[in-house]
Amino acid sequence: MSDKEEFYEVISKSIIGVDNSKLADLVGDNYVHRIEAHRGNYRMSTQSTIISAYPIVARLVGDEYISGLAQKFVEEFPPKVATLTQYGDEFPEFLRKFAPVQKDLPWLSAVAELDRAWFFAYSAKDQVPLRVKDLQGKAALALPILAPCLVASASLLRFTVPAYSIWRTNKQDDEVKPVNLRKGAQWAVVWRKDNQINHQSLTQAEYVFLTNIEGGLSFANSYAEAVKYDKQFDLQRQFSHWLSAGLFKGDEKCAN
Repeated sequence: MSDKEEFYEVISKSIIGVDNSKLADLVGDNYVHRIEAHRGNYRMSTQSTIISAYPIVARLVGDEYISGLAQKFVEEFPPKVATLTQYGDEFPEFLRKFAPVQKDLPWLSAVAELDRAWFFAYSAKDQVPLRVKDLQGKAALALPILAPCLVASASLLRFTVPAYSIWRTNKQDDEVKPVNLRKGAQWAVVWRKDNQINHQSLTQAEYVFLTNIEGGLSFANSYAEAVKYDKQFDLQRQFSHWLSAGLFKGDEKCAN
């Protein structure tokens, strides 16, 4: 390691708060106190980024608790790049493994996944969705073999707990509704259309159908998988609904 690299590593670790042991030797006792100002700014900005990126988690646990979680997360997962724009992807996984959260709020990490999906949809690249006019002139028999994939902003999520119900009522209801935590598994999709973030609960069959579309399967093959979970699965209705919702990619190709 070069002297320059060592310098930046020592400064970085000191600001993060991981290791102060070499700081005085490197910059001198008279300058150590100056690092404290940078450390305070660093902690405030990184923790604020996490809290802002996970607003429903913050609402559910309160200011003091989310601040503590954000502080612990920043200590374990310090930023690796200069910009904080995309910082915090690991927060749901952090909550999933953080013992105090798992003991008292085992559903919180799933709610965090929805917060992150919302943020992801907001910042994802623009893509023109598949439209009705794009299908004009195509033979009816050609439609089932189309494999358009999903727009880049889409996130498909599945949970063993009623995370979507918890997240949705806290996000959009004037009066938060109680949720039975024994309600069981849920599935959901979050995506952006016309600069508007959309979200919807899914049945397991709908989740399987859209997951296969996302994976590059055709409408026909995706339907064949979905019908295993719902023999009444209506391909025409599902196609029309998600086409109107702007969930399919416009170039009819799955490559991003």
